[in-house]
Amino acid sequence: MNLSVIKLGGSLMGCPELPLWLDCIESAAKNSNIIIVPGGGKFADSIRTLQKTYHFNDLVAHRMALLAMSQFGYLLTSMNPQINVVSNFHDLSSNLGKQSPLLWMPLSLCDDDSEIESSWDFTSDSIALWLAIKLDAGKLILVKSKSLNNDRSLIINHINNNDIDQGFQKLIDNYSGEISFLLKDQYQFLA
Repeated sequence: MNLSVIKLGGSLMGCPELPLWLDCIESAAKNSNIIIVPGGGKFADSIRTLQKTYHFNDLVAHRMALLAMSQFGYLLTSMNPQINVVSNFHDLSSNLGKQSPLLWMPLSLCDDDSEIESSWDFTSDSIALWLAIKLDAGKLILVKSKSLNNDRSLIINHINNNDIDQGFQKLIDNYSGEISFLLKDQYQFLA
């Protein structure tokens, strides 16, 4: 079966399309392996604000942002109990092929991985790309609140416009799969 990594942006939090995305992902997982990477959304935004107030270092902010991703992840699994949480990277492969989507909580791995910098340059976009590289996923889908061109040669423009994070540029050359940017209302493209 094919493998797709889908990053659900935290900007979907509170959007009426979010349950529709989860339903489409659940349905698509019957014919394809799907791993969801949750964004940080409002949870991560609050960490940025707190860092400006309390001046804690980027390592602390990075760890807190990973927890923010987990918070959104738990929200997603509460909305669709068919999504199975996997916390350990090494358990992902053994959980594939079960015809239900997986949701990866990256905290345990990213604290120790030297390929993921502890900075705001590596947010959930880069973490999803990193996972797609590690698992040799055929597709990486990033669900965003802004329309982005899927042309790979325009990635640097998306980075310069702050539509995707800086870390993406550092990792992109290691990924040979397909990259798609979908809007929050394009959930039907999974069907």
